Amino acid sequence: MTIGDRFAEVLAAARDGEDWAWAELYRELAPELLRFLNALGANDAEDCLGETFVSMVRQLPGFEGDEAGLRSLAFMIARSRLVDSWRKAGRRPLQTELDHGTEPTMPAADAAALDDAGVSEILAALSPDQRSVVVLRLLHGFSVAETAEILDRSAGAVKQLQHRAVSALRSELTESGAAASPLTEVGEVS
Repeated sequence: MTIGDRFAEVLAAARDGEDWAWAELYRELAPELLRFLNALGANDAEDCLGETFVSMVRQLPGFEGDEAGLRSLAFMIARSRLVDSWRKAGRRPLQTELDHGTEPTMPAADAAALDDAGVSEILAALSPDQRSVVVLRLLHGFSVAETAEILDRSAGAVKQLQHRAVSALRSELTESGAAASPLTEVGEVS
């Protein structure tokens, strides 16, 4: 999200129900949230995205924070709506391809390594919790603390999930013959 200096103005206008402000928040957040939902295997990512914004409308009046905080809140709501959709459907996440129409926040070489290796197949090897951590930390650039807040986990649990996920990804890449991939050098917990 990159509203920048205008964030306070956009936030105040969105709280007042101004369409232009909600359009700007949607334009900034929707592509990243949709990619997140698809990466986690949402059965209907568009519905989850819509429900996310409905929840944001309800929660925005009580929101106190900056642009990064609103971004974290949006991801937390999106994940919650995703889990709700799985419960309603009585299903686990679908294995889907990522929407490559949005830019990842990881370095281009690392993102290309993920693309070249077949993101869907590699991420499918992870548990849903590990997949969530990898997508939030490595693709969307959230810190350990932000990821913990979004997933409602402790920072230690996020670090452990990331470590296990990166180990599993390295193993998967090694087995598939992609051992020289830049991904084998990224993802260490910091």
